[in-house]
Amino acid sequence: MKFNVLKGPFIKSKNSTNKIMKNLFISLIPIILFSFYKNGIIPYVHNKTDILGLFYPLIFILIGLISTFIIEYLYTYFFLKKRKQELKEYIKNSFSIFPGLFLALILPINTPISILIFGCFMAIVIGKMLYGGFGHNIFNPALIGLLFVVSSYSAIINLNGGYLNAYEVDSLSSATPLTNVNLVEGIGTYDSLVKPYGTIKDFFFGTIPGAVGETSAFLCIIAFIYLLFKKVIKWKIPIIYISTVFIMTYIIGSVNNLGIWYPLFQIFSGGLMFGAVFMATDPVTSPTTSIGQIIYALFLGILTVTFRYLTNAPEGVMTSILTMNMFVMLLDRLGSANKLPIKKIIIPFIISILLILTISFKVGNSFKTTKNSSDSNFKIIEKTNNYYIVSEKGNGGPIKAKLTIKDKKITNIEIIENNETASYYKLVEESNYLDKLIDNQSEIENVDTVSGATISSTALKKMFTNVINDMESEQ
Repeated sequence: MKFNVLKGPFIKSKNSTNKIMKNLFISLIPIILFSFYKNGIIPYVHNKTDILGLFYPLIFILIGLISTFIIEYLYTYFFLKKRKQELKEYIKNSFSIFPGLFLALILPINTPISILIFGCFMAIVIGKMLYGGFGHNIFNPALIGLLFVVSSYSAIINLNGGYLNAYEVDSLSSATPLTNVNLVEGIGTYDSLVKPYGTIKDFFFGTIPGAVGETSAFLCIIAFIYLLFKKVIKWKIPIIYISTVFIMTYIIGSVNNLGIWYPLFQIFSGGLMFGAVFMATDPVTSPTTSIGQIIYALFLGILTVTFRYLTNAPEGVMTSILTMNMFVMLLDRLGSANKLPIKKIIIPFIISILLILTISFKVGNSFKTTKNSSDSNFKIIEKTNNYYIVSEKGNGGPIKAKLTIKDKKITNIEIIENNETASYYKLVEESNYLDKLIDNQSEIENVDTVSGATISSTALKKMFTNVINDMESEQ
């Protein structure tokens, strides 16, 4: 009797890559349509945009996915030297539209098209092709594109309107909810964090400022259920990631006597839900072992909270995922039970729990305020009857200024030192914002911040308010 010995593997999944990507695209359709409704239909119905603005969200997304397709096609043709059928097969199996599609969904609606295309180029060339193409990249390509766009052109995007669509520009005074966190005193309250945008229900359904397609937590949950049912993604990474952020922010909120709304605000804000479902679960750049996925998700949550509270970056999801992408190979090795003893596997879990508790209580206590507490970001360096020299925390660091006083009124302000981005500060200057603060200091709360330079202008407004309060306390 003759035996035929064949090479493995012998277990084959019916869920082919083509089916996976098809289901992934299907899960994004409701999110794309909601973006059209939020950023196109609503502004159009309120007469805030024209017919081009109505369809612009769809055009923006379409340009993103077409750009990455063309860029990868050209790269494959000129650099990989593939031709005819070989080129056709390569492009068919590279799923080149997805980096551009995802990048368009996580960028602000007011990103210039030229910058979107630049981000697509970086996503494909730097994030994907230099590593060997689909299946070989270490980092999520769309997030690499986002990283280059944010680090190079965030000021231009903000000058262009940032995250606010045409309707939100007139109806809201703040930028995104997480940017607003940096503007409020202490850790914030329901009135200062949630009410400017409606209720927690608005955060859940996504009618708040944010990137083109990442604001609706509800649709992200629907997509998660669909992708889970179709066996496209595993449940561990999204659930553990979001739960870690929820637990940590619940502790932070509890230390400051805030209710359950606070952790809900944190997980429904920014790109957390979208990032957890679509970005963190990318099969190429996330762990394949169960233990690796759990550790990966735990540290995603820890890093996101750390970046949100302890750095000037209000979001944290992009940075957290790109950081953890670097450790995927190590985490998978750690997750292989037959390679490491169980004692060494337990250590990362213990470290995770200690970090969750330590960071949560540290952050919670550092933001703890009392009714009589003052603005911790404001400092009086020197004061006389004629002037104050003070500093207030801005977007890039402390803003130091000299305010001239006459008859208990601020008559002039001279900026001595600041670390604000030149484009942001130029916006403040061009809007004559300092003159507005001087002219309206008796009703300073009614002075609107500068769109595109919200944090910088709010810092100056706080500086004025604190000086006025100090003068009044001495009367």
